Amino acid sequence: MARLMARTMGVGARPGVGARPGAGRSGTDDADGVEEAVEQERRDRMVRRRRRSRRRTIAGVAMGPVLFFALVLIVFAAGGSDPNFVEPSATALSDIPAEYLTLYQEAAAAQQLDWAILAGIGKVECDHGRSQLEGCNPRGTVNVAGARGPMQFLGSTWRLGADRFDPDVAGPPVPGGQERQGYATDGNGDGVADPWDPADAIHAAARLLRANGAPADYNAAIWAYNHSDAYRAQVLTWAQSYRLSATQPGAPSGVPPGPITLTTVRGITVHSAIGPQLEAMLAAAQADGLTLTGGGYRSSDQQIALRRAHCGTSNYAIYEMPAGQCSPPTARPGTSLHEQGLAIDFNNCSTRSTRCFQWLAANAGRYGFRNLPSEPWHWSIDGR
Repeated sequence: MARLMARTMGVGARPGVGARPGAGRSGTDDADGVEEAVEQERRDRMVRRRRRSRRRTIAGVAMGPVLFFALVLIVFAAGGSDPNFVEPSATALSDIPAEYLTLYQEAAAAQQLDWAILAGIGKVECDHGRSQLEGCNPRGTVNVAGARGPMQFLGSTWRLGADRFDPDVAGPPVPGGQERQGYATDGNGDGVADPWDPADAIHAAARLLRANGAPADYNAAIWAYNHSDAYRAQVLTWAQSYRLSATQPGAPSGVPPGPITLTTVRGITVHSAIGPQLEAMLAAAQADGLTLTGGGYRSSDQQIALRRAHCGTSNYAIYEMPAGQCSPPTARPGTSLHEQGLAIDFNNCSTRSTRCFQWLAANAGRYGFRNLPSEPWHWSIDGR
């Protein structure tokens, strides 16, 4: 798994923190009472954080539609929408614990980043703190790469001079602008930068992304976190699913949140949520004397291989080149609906004059499929 891959210095590699005594704690008989007080303070901080988040939301609603619309115009005039204005999707709300979702949004806002990218990293690394793999849980463990905590930092990445397997790298935070000294961050304001604390770890991950090219180049920033094409594709795929919401144009509808489940319908593998409608469409085409065949789901590795073949072999060509500059056009890894099993490329549909295209153009809409105008063969649940 990605968590077990060796990390390099400066990568979102995880640091290891052993079960440390903690700031101001001692080995006296009062340890249990102090632990209780520390835990209560942690809970109180989370309550205060949620209240601040709710106040921000209420304030936004209270602005009224006219002022809100004016702000949207200002954002787009400035060069595009702020990813932190994008509402979490049903997948995000069901998969990300409320505490973590708030932290991703706050840390991203502090560094002017896309919160969904941070959440994607948190998902792949330790399943938002829920994974029971060594280094993710229990607290104080370190995996074979030296990674630890919810965002899986190496000891040497957290703090310059520490060994990657150092079990305890908690301590003073590294000041902003001094990231060459490490990414140790105090995200919860308790004076200690601890890679096991979710607030500290998530804010540190945001700093690492910012220091390595984000938001201008998320591909490079994610690569700096973990030197793996497969890892980067996983993060981007999860980020995309977390951003999708009912308020966004073109957001897939009728697809349940959670992990992708696949089914194969007459040789075409797709998301199980659209299997019945695909079966109905293929049966209708068959009744009209037309056998439709093609390809649906692609893994991240397959999407990367297609980009190599259609776009070029450089890092830019694979991960950053606009899809339209590839021949044929090919979506960037992590952005294709094929990777979610929600798109199909039909055979014998290369032009609009083919019987395949003409039948689909007349009938596919009834089954919830739409065409990407630039590609007669490409049909998906939202035309992308």
